[in-house]
Amino acid sequence: MSSPATEEFTLLGPKPEVPPSWLESHAVELSLYVAVGALLLGTVIYFLRRKRTKRANPALAFREQMLAARAAGHAHVSQLSASALRNYLAAISTDAPSGLTTQELAAALIHSPVLATSADPILRVLRAADRVKFAGELSDHEEVARLAEEAFARLELARQALWREVKP
Repeated sequence: MSSPATEEFTLLGPKPEVPPSWLESHAVELSLYVAVGALLLGTVIYFLRRKRTKRANPALAFREQMLAARAAGHAHVSQLSASALRNYLAAISTDAPSGLTTQELAAALIHSPVLATSADPILRVLRAADRVKFAGELSDHEEVARLAEEAFARLELARQALWREVKP
């Protein structure tokens, strides 16, 4: 009697004949690198192409406005000097926006170390301009312009000594 030959049989999993290529193996990593690179390149291009605005120097603007005030005539010197000083204060400090009244500005002056250095001439200029505007009082217009320039000189010294520019 013949007995059948016993053979051992085991299943082996699928074996690819050719392993996957390097590109197929690293496709996810490569796509992430390309996306990050494109994002960085776009950011660099954005920063290189954006328009840079050069901020006007508030001191030069004040000087130009004071020249215009002196050229405008005797009756308008105090109003234009006060307006130039208010614009300069708004440009150098967030504590003194241009829309404040004289009394609100007087209260705000004590909170800012830059503005407190010349609080007296600032308030004298603004109060003299208010008297001319609201009461029709005649005042020494040249004195008001001189006080505005004195306040400006003090503020410039203080600004250069202990403070950095306000960003718009």
